[in-house]
Amino acid sequence: LAIQQAVDPQPAAVVAGGAVLPRGHGRMVATSTVSRGWSGGAGKRCVLPAKRVSFRPPPEARHVARAPRTAPRGTRATVASAALATIVAMAGGCRLIHRTGPVPQDVADARKLCNEGLSAVDRRDLVRAETLLERAVKQCPTDVDARRHYADVLWRRGERMEAVKQIAAALKLSPGEVGLCIDGGRMYMELGLLDDADRLAAEAVRNAPGSAAAWHLRGQVTLARGRAAEALADFHRALAIDPDDRELLLETAEVYRRLGRPQRALATLAILGESYGPNQTPAEVLALEGMAQEALDRPNDALESYKLAAARGFPPTELAARIERIEEQVASGRPSTAIAGVPTEPPR
Repeated sequence: LAIQQAVDPQPAAVVAGGAVLPRGHGRMVATSTVSRGWSGGAGKRCVLPAKRVSFRPPPEARHVARAPRTAPRGTRATVASAALATIVAMAGGCRLIHRTGPVPQDVADARKLCNEGLSAVDRRDLVRAETLLERAVKQCPTDVDARRHYADVLWRRGERMEAVKQIAAALKLSPGEVGLCIDGGRMYMELGLLDDADRLAAEAVRNAPGSAAAWHLRGQVTLARGRAAEALADFHRALAIDPDDRELLLETAEVYRRLGRPQRALATLAILGESYGPNQTPAEVLALEGMAQEALDRPNDALESYKLAAARGFPPTELAARIERIEEQVASGRPSTAIAGVPTEPPR
């Protein structure tokens, strides 16, 4: 494409999915299918060009089409040389997609393997998915989506260092892409590599200040560094963008509890609880609710919340000591100072 632009000053406009908009009033339309990404977020499937339809090019495409029709000979030579260098550097990967005509077979094969791998993920066949996505990456090493999905499956299968390696390779191909920064940041954070996680979180926020996931990640990394007040500010930025994110609401309530603000923790948990149906509140929400009630010297309410949490699958061993302490307090009529030694870390 770069060589073609050097010899033909009226370049084509590249559109989503790798298709190309030639001169005129037509474009290649690509279909897409949404798949779950590593972190639970949405990730695009690899797609193939579909049928040609007639339409008026978008403003940015028309702007490109109005580029000057002539260029100095020196400029043409420089651009052509740079394009040749780029192609040589990519010689080990899949071929570039041509302006016109069918998609190169190696690219089509890689995208087919990628989609088959994602279908295997949907069927929870991670072994098959890993095999297919590995083949897709080998078929087309420059396919960012293939590497992202491959990293997701590797992470789920416990091959964490290889997953991080794939995300890092994808970021080299697409520097600053927000989804990759968020996925990579969460991986680094879970591995305890907080400097790398912080770097990617900051890059995600800088590139997409309107992304709730970016602010959420930055808050998580900040909290992992022990700066709860700063993390709370980041969580509120994320909630302003996506107020219905259940995981975010739960983590915000936990930060309030750590900061010694159990009343605000309960208020946040009440908002979260309204998003569930009757008797559907998850065990971890009930456990955190009980901890806030305990801090507010409401032992009977806390005891009820703990028992409900245990009945819904929360590890009973993590609640046993709390339940026993409250039962002893209620039976003996001890004052609230008897429960002052509540651990600052919530049960996991």
